[in-house]
Amino acid sequence: MMWITFAGKELFRKKIVLITCVLTLVFIMLYSLGLWKISQHMEGESGAPVYTLLEGVTALTLGLLFAQMIAAFLVFFSTMGVISGEVESGLMLAQLARPIPRWKVYMGKYAGIACWMLLYNAILFWAILLPVHYLMNFPLFPLALMKAFLLFLLIPLLLLALSLLGSTFLPTLGNGVACAMLYGLGLFSGFAENLFTLKQPNLAINKVSMLISLLIPTDSLFHRLNYEIIGGFDLPLNAEMLRSLGPFSTINVPSVMFIIYSIVYGALLLFLGCSAFRKKDIT
Repeated sequence: MMWITFAGKELFRKKIVLITCVLTLVFIMLYSLGLWKISQHMEGESGAPVYTLLEGVTALTLGLLFAQMIAAFLVFFSTMGVISGEVESGLMLAQLARPIPRWKVYMGKYAGIACWMLLYNAILFWAILLPVHYLMNFPLFPLALMKAFLLFLLIPLLLLALSLLGSTFLPTLGNGVACAMLYGLGLFSGFAENLFTLKQPNLAINKVSMLISLLIPTDSLFHRLNYEIIGGFDLPLNAEMLRSLGPFSTINVPSVMFIIYSIVYGALLLFLGCSAFRKKDIT
């Protein structure tokens, strides 16, 4: 509880929470307005219900993708100097003056920030989903929805573990740039793999994309999240309709074993971070 309070005070002190909440509110309002305009336009047309459903899937996928990007950059910019910044300012010396093992300090920082990130992402997920449900009559199925929700929460936890690990080795700005570029590389590889697979399967691109997803699993987890929304909801969409989603189609979907790998990978990042922080010179 102490680390949660400390992390919250730090986030509020830096105005990170205030700025993020204001901009997120603007995004949700514009997103909901766009959905309302689309729903009004769809009411004036006599299209088949299945195409209306496809519009809802597209809107939800785009909304969740952009929400995931917002959450990712919130993690990076709020934690890129958690270790290195406090070492440079001398604040870390005051924290470690107490007889507390370093790994507990490291895990305390992770747990404190993670609680706030989970709260933000939980609100963001429902703020994206509910407008699509009410304005575009998108169906909700509890089991598939819960799977997608948990995957959405897993992504920032992985990014947080990555950012904290980077902060033990790199200076503040360098860590932020490195994490952002790595995250962007994961997005690019996922889009490229889906686009090329739509035309013709390419073994070389698939291998490169797999290697990148093992290094940064976030985009693959988002594809699994998208699959749970489309396939898990058992929506009446044929293969051609799914292919029309382009880079957001559920062609290359990671298995359950990949989700387990991602959880183990996140735990490994935390272990490496704790080990590196124990040996780090803070003077």
